[in-house]
Amino acid sequence: MDDVQTEIEALTRALDLHSLRILMAIDQAGSISGAARSLGYSQPTITQHVQRLESKLGAALVVRAARSAHLTPAGALLAEHAPRIDASLTAAATELSRLLGRRVGTVRLIGPPEAIGVILAPVSFWLDTHFPGLDVTVAEAPDSQQAVSAVQGGRADLAIVFDIIGPGSLRRGHRPAGTRSTFLFAEEIVAVTSAEVDTDGDRVAPGALSDEPWITGAGTCSDAVAAAITRPVTSRDATVTRTDAALALATCTRATVFVAESSLSGVDLPAGVRTFALEPPITRRASAVTLSDAVASPTISIALRGLVSHRPAPVGLDELVTARRRSDSHRARFPISTSLRFPISDEESASMPSLTSSRAVRAATAAVAGALVLSSCASPHPSKGVGADTGEQIPKITVALPGSLSNLYVGQESGILNYYVASIAQEGLVSLDDKGRVQPGLAERWSQPNPTTYVFDLREGVKFQDGTPLTPEDVVFSLEKARDETASPGFSGLLTSVDSIEKTGDEEVTIRLSKPDAAFAKNMSTAGTAFITSKAFWERNQGKVGTPSALLLGTGPYKVTEFVPDSHVSFVRADTWRGPAPAVQDIRINFVPDESTRLVAAQSGDLDMAFNVPLAQATQWEKLQTMRVDYVNDLSYVGLYFNPNIAPFDDPKVRETFAHALDRSAYVDKLLRGHGEVATAIMTPESLVSTMSEEQAQKDLATVPQWSFDTGAAKAALAASKHPGGFETEILTPNTGPQLGKAAQALAQQLGDLGIVLKVREVPIEEWLASLDASSDHGVGMMWYFSTSGDPGEVPNYLLGAGNPSGYNNPAITDLLDRANAESDPKVRIDLLLQAETLQARDAINVPLWWGQSATAFSDELGIRNDSPYTFVSSWPTQLYRAQPQ
Repeated sequence: MDDVQTEIEALTRALDLHSLRILMAIDQAGSISGAARSLGYSQPTITQHVQRLESKLGAALVVRAARSAHLTPAGALLAEHAPRIDASLTAAATELSRLLGRRVGTVRLIGPPEAIGVILAPVSFWLDTHFPGLDVTVAEAPDSQQAVSAVQGGRADLAIVFDIIGPGSLRRGHRPAGTRSTFLFAEEIVAVTSAEVDTDGDRVAPGALSDEPWITGAGTCSDAVAAAITRPVTSRDATVTRTDAALALATCTRATVFVAESSLSGVDLPAGVRTFALEPPITRRASAVTLSDAVASPTISIALRGLVSHRPAPVGLDELVTARRRSDSHRARFPISTSLRFPISDEESASMPSLTSSRAVRAATAAVAGALVLSSCASPHPSKGVGADTGEQIPKITVALPGSLSNLYVGQESGILNYYVASIAQEGLVSLDDKGRVQPGLAERWSQPNPTTYVFDLREGVKFQDGTPLTPEDVVFSLEKARDETASPGFSGLLTSVDSIEKTGDEEVTIRLSKPDAAFAKNMSTAGTAFITSKAFWERNQGKVGTPSALLLGTGPYKVTEFVPDSHVSFVRADTWRGPAPAVQDIRINFVPDESTRLVAAQSGDLDMAFNVPLAQATQWEKLQTMRVDYVNDLSYVGLYFNPNIAPFDDPKVRETFAHALDRSAYVDKLLRGHGEVATAIMTPESLVSTMSEEQAQKDLATVPQWSFDTGAAKAALAASKHPGGFETEILTPNTGPQLGKAAQALAQQLGDLGIVLKVREVPIEEWLASLDASSDHGVGMMWYFSTSGDPGEVPNYLLGAGNPSGYNNPAITDLLDRANAESDPKVRIDLLLQAETLQARDAINVPLWWGQSATAFSDELGIRNDSPYTFVSSWPTQLYRAQPQ
């Protein structure tokens, strides 16, 4: 035994972090030269380092060929352990740096005057709060151009710049030399005026105000509006240099000023002064500019994440708020880790990139990876069965969640993981069964006397977990809070059709809509917006529900007992639950964003369940002796989308070229290892099965025109385009979805053979979400959408409706969507949506790639009765049972 221990200690001393990083880089790049490029070393240096390590260990680690290299079993074993070792050491060094009080860096921000209050001040506060070791300085530049000059001259690290997009303008994404521009957000220009305006809505044509005196100058957007309508300067106009001065003049005189939405934040306009959006819309974009070589800097990377996460509140115009809410409801579905860490700036980590950033390495070798990812994936491991229900009680289960939560109330933080957690404790008026059909919830029945009125009859005897009874007043209060933009920013956009909510009987609540809404009933579940709580509980906690001090209160089978943000949340079985007692007594959900840490916990036997097993690690999870992995279609959609307002994607033939270069079957078979399905439409089959059979759903969706993988057709389309010689463009993919990046790399390889250079850049999820805006600079993008309710119109409305990411406007499609949203007959509604999809498919605006699956790991001793796309947005722990050994 002593000899064995001595041998292990000798092997341990031979290993070092540099070696592990090199082996991982070789595994990812597929060659010594590729690993050298990605790590910033020469090829001989990498070779010598590997040879020294092999000599120390007495084992071959790398098999070399003429133009490639791969790891031996010993090398692969070390590479498999490398990420978690690297992550643990980096985390320890980070904590030690904080403990010793060392500063971790400096970032210098600069922008024009209007950027200070809207962007730089709130973001610098956020950085100071989350990263107290980071020195942040803020400077003011006279204008955007001089802010960029400060970055180019080395006097600042990040510059905020604004530019204005006029109606119908074709953009080309110009960037200053040697810089990289990151889109932050776009906001509409609004008119502030006391003039009499002849309009029935929230929009006005700026020409209708051209005879009024205008306030112009650097503090306004009036000059850009005047240029758009060719209005000359008049002697009655006034010129200012600051926005506050312009608004002061507009409120005190009969003058008109045009400013961005955010300029009105916190401004109380006097009676008689009104705000209007413009028709056609004119938009101001905000971007962050830094030097191309500086993007990899840890401090700049963190500052960029703060900048892209910040969105100023929209002005209170229904036309603008509705569009913003629709966009925010999609952004909210993605979990954003708040436990961000700096890489340590010691000599070792400065010279060798961390393996926790290995996806950036793969992006740097996209030409190689595009060919490899579709040929090197292992076949799916055979799925294990699960034993019958023993009927035994389960004292406690531990669950791993692949993200961090900072608030438990889904209205405040609406990520898909928040739904999984909150639905354990809270219920809606209705529920959804395994086909997505609406079933009773807190309401045991309901009626619809007309298309815009819903009457819900509540169950009698329902209690909250504190023992107080559920009342109609609680339901009315909860739903009013759900449609309040301040209390529930994640919900309010889905309840814009609600006109009134009132108690109409001892156990009755009536909701009236301003217009028919076919998705409304599903939204009254915990897959939508109805998380019913106690009015007294909310008021007692002054609205700070979902926090560690207040927790959550609901009527569900489990009560929240503890919540530590970015750590865990605990539940205990509630004795107030009206149904049969669940088998599981206590639940602890740990927030574990790091993939390798979750796998180690599973290997150590510390987990009973794990959500969202990453496909890259699926084989390792499937091989665990004590766990199984279940795959379920998850209502997610992945596709390519184009912005026809950005060259060269204004050319239909260019869009056709890309569409024909997509090998969707290969993506699903090789990249996803079969855990997905080739998408024939934007709608998913699972969103239709509440109305028809799955077979009929597949058949109907396949009627949408398809773009087949055909390199000959792609070549012909490019030859017929305005760019037959090819061009260069960029696509962003989120770092939390590596499968999207791999698909983009494979597409880039296909396009490269045609003369098109598609640069694939993986970015933090926050930056990718910000780019999903029609005003961004990217003409092609990867779409990734998660639906919770499974309503068939949800994804088409987002991708094709007002404010869609493509900036695509087709009046015929708008009419079809409006009719579908108001249609009460499900089959007629689906037909209308299919017509809308058919029209957009012919224009090649969205090209579906695949419908996804989620992977959930369970202990072999833990069974689940029903595992469907809707299971985890309901009281899912009631479905768990103790399984007999297999």
